[in-house]
Amino acid sequence: MSTGDVMAIVAATVVTIVVAVLATVLVFVARTLRELRAALVILEEDALALLDDARVSVHEAASEIDRVERLVTSAERLDEAKRALATPVVKAMAFGTGVSRAAQRLRDGESPRPPSKRRRSAS
Repeated sequence: MSTGDVMAIVAATVVTIVVAVLATVLVFVARTLRELRAALVILEEDALALLDDARVSVHEAASEIDRVERLVTSAERLDEAKRALATPVVKAMAFGTGVSRAAQRLRDGESPRPPSKRRRSAS
């Protein structure tokens, strides 16, 4: 056997070992890629479920916001109505109280008094 033959055998052995190592690495990479694909499928399913839940939550929140907006609008209208009615009602009650006091004084025989003048404080 010549030196060239030995070198050829050594080179063939090294190439065979390198090919075996590369094949093993390739098998591990393929297995890892399959696991990664499976994890991505699970992640996609979970993400889609979360997005569906978020969509439902946003729809419910929008409905609640509309409901609260209607309640606030109703409360504002009631407040406006109360303000519109309060002044005339207070005046009517004051008038009724004044008439009732005057009638009581007339029944008791008191002479009607002119309304007292209120002093306004200087502000």
